[in-house]
Amino acid sequence: MKGKRDSIFQAAALLTLGVLLAGPIGCQNGARPGSQLSVADPLGGETADLDRSAEVGLVEQMASHRASYERALRILGEFYDQQGNHLKAGWVEEELEFLSSGPLRQYLVVAEVAGPNLRATRTIPEADVLFEEGLLLKKSGRGLIPGLLPDKRKLFLAIDKFNELITTYSDSDRIGEAAFEIAEIYRLYLKDFSRALQYYQRVRQWDPETARPVSFTIAKIYDEELHNLIKAVHYYEEAITLDVPIEANVSYAKKRIEQINKEIIGEN
Repeated sequence: MKGKRDSIFQAAALLTLGVLLAGPIGCQNGARPGSQLSVADPLGGETADLDRSAEVGLVEQMASHRASYERALRILGEFYDQQGNHLKAGWVEEELEFLSSGPLRQYLVVAEVAGPNLRATRTIPEADVLFEEGLLLKKSGRGLIPGLLPDKRKLFLAIDKFNELITTYSDSDRIGEAAFEIAEIYRLYLKDFSRALQYYQRVRQWDPETARPVSFTIAKIYDEELHNLIKAVHYYEEAITLDVPIEANVSYAKKRIEQINKEIIGEN
């Protein structure tokens, strides 16, 4: 079982890195500029019964075909260049440009593949090193003014470093913190709230004693970004009961629960 789990971990990590290397970072979160995509609830349980190993195999197959298609186009372009057929070489360039400007989705991430049952149980020096390396990449990638013109390539390298920690040292006492840092990158700098929620959810599952404000942050995403008030109230209530108490967060959560309940009553 461990060998199978490790192979799935490796596949997810490679697919994450493949997305980074295969195309422009700006296309990670959706379709071409101007398109409108609905955001499914990533914690809604719609995919809870998926056979994860089957999904990994299908996604690996898709990624392989995607890479082969791009390689074949480049070979064709080189052929037309050598032949002096500038018209068809131009067609190839147009198609390659279309590939690079279109959506390039990251269908699997380590948080999905790892599942909820990892546990942060022991100190591992090598994991601590990876964590500090990830923090440095995150710091350098967030920009001089955090959130303004972030270096997305460095941020994805930070995600890779934290994911490497999770997959290589899956019982390290750093796995919850690594998941939280990944979630923060997705939320604050990449604006990929679905991925952020998946990693935030894993933090407490993997490290029940975490001091990070997991439920409060999830509540804020549902409240302010996804506008799912029912889910927001649920996680604000969790923030009051489960998060390590932070006075400002508890006060805000109570106030916001009261406001949302009034809004819901008013709508009815």
